[in-house]
Amino acid sequence: MRILWVTAQVLPEVANLIGSKKSNFGGWVTTMLDQLKNEENIEIGVVMCANIEYIVSEKIDEITYYIIPMVKSNKDVSIDSCEKIVELFNPDLIHIEGTEFSIQNRFAKIGGIKNVVSLQGILSGYEPYQYGQLPISDMLFSSKFFELSSAWVMLLKKHFLFNKRIQIEHDTIRNAKNILGRTYWDRAHSYWINKDVGYFSCNRILRKSFYNQNWVYEKCEKHSIFVGNGYAALKGIHFVIEAVNLLKFEYEEIKLYVAGISHESISGKNFKKKLGYAYYIRSLIKKLKLEKYIIFTGELDEINMRDRLLKCNTYVLPSLIENSPNTLGEAMIMGVPCVSSYTGGASQMAKDEDEVLFYRANDPKLLAWQIKRVFESEELANDLSINAKKHAEITHDPKRNLQALLDAYSKILE
Repeated sequence: MRILWVTAQVLPEVANLIGSKKSNFGGWVTTMLDQLKNEENIEIGVVMCANIEYIVSEKIDEITYYIIPMVKSNKDVSIDSCEKIVELFNPDLIHIEGTEFSIQNRFAKIGGIKNVVSLQGILSGYEPYQYGQLPISDMLFSSKFFELSSAWVMLLKKHFLFNKRIQIEHDTIRNAKNILGRTYWDRAHSYWINKDVGYFSCNRILRKSFYNQNWVYEKCEKHSIFVGNGYAALKGIHFVIEAVNLLKFEYEEIKLYVAGISHESISGKNFKKKLGYAYYIRSLIKKLKLEKYIIFTGELDEINMRDRLLKCNTYVLPSLIENSPNTLGEAMIMGVPCVSSYTGGASQMAKDEDEVLFYRANDPKLLAWQIKRVFESEELANDLSINAKKHAEITHDPKRNLQALLDAYSKILE
């Protein structure tokens, strides 16, 4: 069985081949490939794209990697390059990770070979939440230059970048012969794009460092909150900031740690990063006088993300929409007490009040209350910790999820 994986990101294993910086995103791809490469009778190839002049190929640890050129102006790849890789590797099945980039779309359209498209999120399902329920209309009529400009930046990004990716995504799913998903949410949204496609369920394998770890109440930084990704409005960090504003009167030492946004972005010192969502966050923090309570960690690698999670009193997932957020899984499998918005596929990852405390995504008062419950009760924190860990160890079991993927491959290739 020869399986060709397609991913839009250059994997860390081959970043050095083109002098690229190793990415901290997409860890589930590497972890699943690590499991697959040890299977007998399976040959794995992986194709990616980057700003290079010619195709780069290297076999490393039983996996054949290909990096194909990407057009700088529109990040597209040529059909000739894609067909060349298919000719070189001769796959029985093309496994496409993600839907919204040109490389994924190109390979989905290659005829004569069975394919399976693995869903990450579904952008058309994210689209209604893209502005994070910010008052964009009010900002557009603001007399403040940076507020007005930031609203326009967010509008233009959605129009020229996000909406284009939605079009590519729909075309990719329509050309899919099989879908690999994980939640009722992605099943529902993909169904209304392509009703005739086969659907298989397979949960994620998390990054290695998060297994066999245990959050300990006595060792955590009391009254500290961690959010794993705050780079976009739909991630909802502004609602956590509003919750902290309520909680600061009861917990003077409260701290909110936010990954994915650097201090430089929030400070406004870099003009390119001065507008858009970063401006709104900066203004909100200043308005509420929360500067001393919030720390922006920037992008965290695997080890620093693990350590930051283990130190916090509670992890919060404030997103307005998610499919199956890996960071929630990583927190749960280490037993970190979690407060999560009840949205998308996140609701399938845990049982409310037993494993996670859920809340309505746009309700900062309820969010603050759920955080307060964890802060106030060591017993509740430990109960959530134990129960969440048990659930996540099943959801993210490497052997179980590998077998689910192998079963899907076998069924598709029958």
